[in-house]
Amino acid sequence: MIQAVSNDMQKQCFLDAARREPMLHALLGRDLTLWADNPGAPVKLFVAGQAALSLTDDYAWLAGRPDDLEELVSFLRFAGVHTLQTPSELGGQPGLRAVGQDAFLVLEPGGSLPQPLLPQGFVPDTDVPMGEAADLLFPTASAYRDGFYSRTATAVNHGLARLWGLRDAGGRLAASMGADALFERQAYLSLLHTDPAFRRRGLGGWLVTAMANALAAEGWRCAFFSEPHNLPFYRQLGFAPAGTMDCWHVEEQNVSPVRKIEKG
Repeated sequence: MIQAVSNDMQKQCFLDAARREPMLHALLGRDLTLWADNPGAPVKLFVAGQAALSLTDDYAWLAGRPDDLEELVSFLRFAGVHTLQTPSELGGQPGLRAVGQDAFLVLEPGGSLPQPLLPQGFVPDTDVPMGEAADLLFPTASAYRDGFYSRTATAVNHGLARLWGLRDAGGRLAASMGADALFERQAYLSLLHTDPAFRRRGLGGWLVTAMANALAAEGWRCAFFSEPHNLPFYRQLGFAPAGTMDCWHVEEQNVSPVRKIEKG
């Protein structure tokens, strides 16, 4: 049975599931820390047997495999979830359609990657204001911008996230990325993005390597996901693959022709 996380036993079950899944340890641990005791939170947390489920808008992360996959699909439909990401095997379940697979990449604590030269004319910023990062990432999608701003600002204010960037000589934010979740010495890196006007100058390679090296030196295990077309870039920087994350589309419930006619 899928249940909202609302008591200490459910919190512990959710945390145990997060700890068993290295790919989602930091993300789910951050969510539990920030949102478990907030009924009005933008992130909703659930346990499904020994599995943990985190929902944000129409997106979900799943650690572990629920006993009842049919119930999972029905629940995700009811919650309005369109995309589910999980390293757990869910193949063959009606209502879930595979749409991709990302590589899981890591840099272990104490590890170090070759650091590219800092692109000429750019200055690092290790404390990027949230508003600037949100504007760079979502210049036109206001709903996504607002959601990112509120969730990430909360994480940063609680010491569970960091934002870095590179600025040009005039102070303009040219590239940014985040340690989007910092939890139990696990760091999840995400949202590496360069302004189109500054691409192909090596900003992204410098930034992701510098942030990963800095966190690893502090004792964090750095991890992130890469879409297949970006994998050669990260492999060239020295990141090691350590697994895969499946992405599923939650299909809408089939409606019979008779029902369609009745609705019409």
